[in-house]
Amino acid sequence: MVDLSIKDANATGGGCGCGCGGHDAKADQAAPASQGAVVADYTVTGMTCGHCVAAVTEEVSAIPGVTDVTVDLESGALKVVSDDAVDFDRIVEAVAEAGDYTVA
Repeated sequence: MVDLSIKDANATGGGCGCGCGGHDAKADQAAPASQGAVVADYTVTGMTCGHCVAAVTEEVSAIPGVTDVTVDLESGALKVVSDDAVDFDRIVEAVAEAGDYTVA
């Protein structure tokens, strides 16, 4: 007999949610910000490629207390999640260290 019941979308074993266990990738889910985390959004200009995104991500991630960094090349959006508020000047310094970019 074949089981045709709907599987839990959160079942382990596959990104498709079928729960069959035949897939290597898990569903792409953003980790929720920790309770008490500070989330700050900025705009970075001057990025032109994936290397730029990687450089900005690496430098901002190195700031003490930063727990997550998301950078979008197309929009220039920079999202920083940290344990405590990070001084804007520190963000500016990190972005400048990454390359010829500006942040607002």
